[in-house]
Amino acid sequence: MMGDRSVELSPGDEFAGYRIERLLGRGGMGVLYLAVEPGLERRVALKLIAPEAAADEVFARRFAEESKIAASIEHPNVVPIYAAGEEGGVPFIAMRYVSGSDLGKRLAREGRLEPTAAARLIAQLGNGLDAIHAAGLVHRDVKPANVLLSDAGGEDHAYITDFGVARDVAGESGLTQTGRFVGTLDYVAPEQISGDAVDARADVYALGCLLFKLLTGEVPFPKDGEAARLYAHVNDPPPAPSLYATAVPMALDDVVIRAMSKQPGDRYPSAGDLGRAAVAALSGSKPDLSERTVATGAAATREAETVAAVGPGPESTGRTRRLTPAVAGTNRRRGLLLGAAALAALAGIVVAAVALGGGDGGGGNDVQATASDTTPEPKPKPQPEPSLTKSRLIAKADAICKESQDRYLEVRDPESERSADVPYAEALVRLARARTRELRGLRPPPQLADAYDEYVAAQERVYETDKQALTAARKEDVAGVEAARDHRDAEDGLREELAGKIGFEVCSTP
Repeated sequence: MMGDRSVELSPGDEFAGYRIERLLGRGGMGVLYLAVEPGLERRVALKLIAPEAAADEVFARRFAEESKIAASIEHPNVVPIYAAGEEGGVPFIAMRYVSGSDLGKRLAREGRLEPTAAARLIAQLGNGLDAIHAAGLVHRDVKPANVLLSDAGGEDHAYITDFGVARDVAGESGLTQTGRFVGTLDYVAPEQISGDAVDARADVYALGCLLFKLLTGEVPFPKDGEAARLYAHVNDPPPAPSLYATAVPMALDDVVIRAMSKQPGDRYPSAGDLGRAAVAALSGSKPDLSERTVATGAAATREAETVAAVGPGPESTGRTRRLTPAVAGTNRRRGLLLGAAALAALAGIVVAAVALGGGDGGGGNDVQATASDTTPEPKPKPQPEPSLTKSRLIAKADAICKESQDRYLEVRDPESERSADVPYAEALVRLARARTRELRGLRPPPQLADAYDEYVAAQERVYETDKQALTAARKEDVAGVEAARDHRDAEDGLREELAGKIGFEVCSTP
């Protein structure tokens, strides 16, 4: 049955009145069973929380409080919670059993999704997360394994799950008292890593990471080692999915990059806004609702007080407070530079985090106590990050150039270079666009500012020539393509000359 540090049940066993049918899965927070509720003969997913977590008085209190909130959420894209309680010192949650699969298993089979299917799923999940945020909770562990799929009328219906122990985050950061944080490495927001205050926009970041995964089949930062992946979430610019999958329209690049902005204020104000933006990007239209935050209470964004409850989707009529343009913002690259000591601290977090990315859960077990007043304190405006040193600028720019050159060699086709080959021209535009965006995001030291601005301006002109070649290719204008390529070659020479004057090595080579 149950030991001191584990929860083990067999088919036919009873727990809290539920009859166990079979094991569904295990995770960092406990064990998930398929069970039957006697009397109703209703099949449920029964999650038993690990006893060692329940032994923490703070966790037990907050589990009870948050389970009540979670059980009150009714939304077609959120798995309903039927009951929550404790039996023999073991907390449990009974929720709807969704027959089908989860998104992680589908991706394992298919690799990646077609862009339209990916955008539709993200839109569903965004609406579900809005409902969770409107109830004052932050999920904190949005990932493929926590998305259940059922086939409804021939189309996938997505449910967000495993939020029953989501954190009521007033006064909390992503870090717990023992130095662990709640989240999964490949989808964790920078503020969860750095220990800053966490609100609903941490889930927006994770949803952006999930959109990238659906479109490309890869996680945004596939680095070797946990510390390197954490460092990338805090430091590296968000990746453009069209560079990894040619079928992805460039319009979705901006959606992913904004959702994964390092600063929460630069992201979409709500998860629903992200989903609507993804769908609209594919049709070249605008979202059908103005951007607004829907989160309330402890999940509310720190810039604005929110007042709305949300319905099942875009047709919701709940009142919301719209963000000002300064809050909603456009994507602005603001890298948070971590020194060696900070990186070492991140590595320490990884060693301590025993429940990252596991099975059905993935959340940590530890919770911080919160003050009785759950009104968030105003968050000071972030100060501009310091400029890079010369050596750091050279290292970062050369790394960007090296990646761009490697990708160019992968797609380069001399026969297509001067022909009206539209797919090839599109690939070169994507490469130039990504390189330009990433170089523009670096902040040089004052003594190199003018020289670096000239270099970036030259890169932007190269990007423009690639766009001109693409326009000509779409018109089947071979002479126009050749003229644009000649112009690019000239700009390339100037760009490399400017790079050499600054001291770049890779960026100054063809």
